[in-house]
Amino acid sequence: MKLIRISVTLFCAVLLLAACSLNQSAPFLRSVPGQVASQVASETPLVSAEDASVTAAAATPAATSLADEGVADTATVLPAELMPYSTALRAPFVQDLAQFGDATRYDIQLSIASDLQHVTGTQQVRYVNRSSEALDEILLRLYPNTDYLGGDMVVTDLRVDGAAVKPVPFLRSGVPYSGSTMITDTSVLSVPMPSPLRPGQAVVLDASFLVTVPLQARGGYRTFGWSNGVIALPNTYVMIPVRGTQGWLVDAAPTYGDVVFSETSLYHVRIRAPADLVIAATGVCGETPTSTAALPSGATRAPDKATLWKETVCVAGPVRDVAIHASNQYQVLTTTVHAGGNILVGSYYLPSYQRGGQRALIYAAEALSVYTRRLGAYPFKVLNVFASPTVAGGIEYPMLAGVTDSLYEMDGGYFEWIVAHEVAHQWWYSMVGSDPINEPWLDESLTQYMASLYIEDRYGAEAAAAERERYFTARYQRELRIGRDAPVAQPTGAFDRAVYSPLVYGKGPLFFDAVRRTVGDRLFDSWLRIYFARNRYKIVHAENLLSVADEIGIGRPVRQAFDEWMRSARRP
Repeated sequence: MKLIRISVTLFCAVLLLAACSLNQSAPFLRSVPGQVASQVASETPLVSAEDASVTAAAATPAATSLADEGVADTATVLPAELMPYSTALRAPFVQDLAQFGDATRYDIQLSIASDLQHVTGTQQVRYVNRSSEALDEILLRLYPNTDYLGGDMVVTDLRVDGAAVKPVPFLRSGVPYSGSTMITDTSVLSVPMPSPLRPGQAVVLDASFLVTVPLQARGGYRTFGWSNGVIALPNTYVMIPVRGTQGWLVDAAPTYGDVVFSETSLYHVRIRAPADLVIAATGVCGETPTSTAALPSGATRAPDKATLWKETVCVAGPVRDVAIHASNQYQVLTTTVHAGGNILVGSYYLPSYQRGGQRALIYAAEALSVYTRRLGAYPFKVLNVFASPTVAGGIEYPMLAGVTDSLYEMDGGYFEWIVAHEVAHQWWYSMVGSDPINEPWLDESLTQYMASLYIEDRYGAEAAAAERERYFTARYQRELRIGRDAPVAQPTGAFDRAVYSPLVYGKGPLFFDAVRRTVGDRLFDSWLRIYFARNRYKIVHAENLLSVADEIGIGRPVRQAFDEWMRSARRP
């Protein structure tokens, strides 16, 4: 089988996987006009014709035009190799790229076959050893091979600085946290270095691969594969994992909770796909039609059936990873949010849910405004919310917020809550990163609490209190009554699956609520704003959050609340 091969030295690119399990029921929230919805009358479309594009063809030019907002402000001087990534950033934040000269840079080319079951790809990755010790190997993550996702990813060629290398299988214990018999984990590969990679030294890895996508995907919250008319391709690439002080962080993921732990990097992604696919992807994207040229490798259609193709190019960075979702049914609405500058917000929805697509756009735009005021600026030019086939409430990716398509018939209620939750992940997980396998609460519990602050700012304190009672207190109390409490500050795999969601999404947010009630709104808001500003684009742990509280004089009550709500288990 012939594989496409590229070698581009300037750009880099990546795809992503992260799942957010929010299997909850929710109340009905009355649709109250806000700064976005106030422009619309109830008898007309929820988004005006001036602000919205109903077809996919209209969406791409809107996204592309944002690149003209200003590639850099006049005070910014960046190395030439970083300037292409400024396309994704609003002008005041282009200078953020200056801190990413040594960041991992991905350049990926993907081809989605017309059968929508095969993806071929090539990528080039520039990696700098930022540790204090020489590296004899670099580990790679192949997330489509995660056991329960049902995919298959085969690396067909691998080169280090142009020389072919043979990767080494990675062994781990058979069951997480069990110490059982060692097995080969095909989602991890070890790449031996021809000579030790010294601190500060760069290496270029080239990889070619073939991915088989599951049809009617069922595993992993249905976040990877083809289902409900949508092909979900998160992390469909070879990723270099996070390296900590103790080495490469490649913990096996349980069959619930989020999967991907990644560092902020820079990406350039080129996607060749059938022309009728509407693509929602991380980054600022533009597309051009190609032709009825030769069928990409991996396709299985009859050769006499002509297929039109298009090429979509996305630039993203600094972001944690990249995801692609595509459907020949997606329709697109867009609006502009003025939050310290223009941000294009898009809504990708299935045609039977037009009103839901309009509502999702309004909720996402309002949430973006709320969190910008409360936490700090969103630096990117684009944010898209999309209908996802996931069986979880929603799923988060950088510059993307996925919402299960089963909610799109709702007006307000759990639908609005999920959109608000997933948009909040742009701050907690995407910009401020954390380990979802070992500290799942650090982004999920805080993001869940942020959704309640969105309700408070849109609908008032009484509505927010009712939602906190429903989503947090009542949910946790149900577990407490039957003796199923546990510490929240523990790895995902240490939870019994039945209590993971009630405790991380129910009990965990009560820690933040307790702190706010104790220290007051002003200090609580300052705590989160400083925590965000100090750790944007970085990876945090619990102590990073707690130490900010120490610095602003609320360390004692915050740590007391942390011990009570996050480290302890109560008895009924």
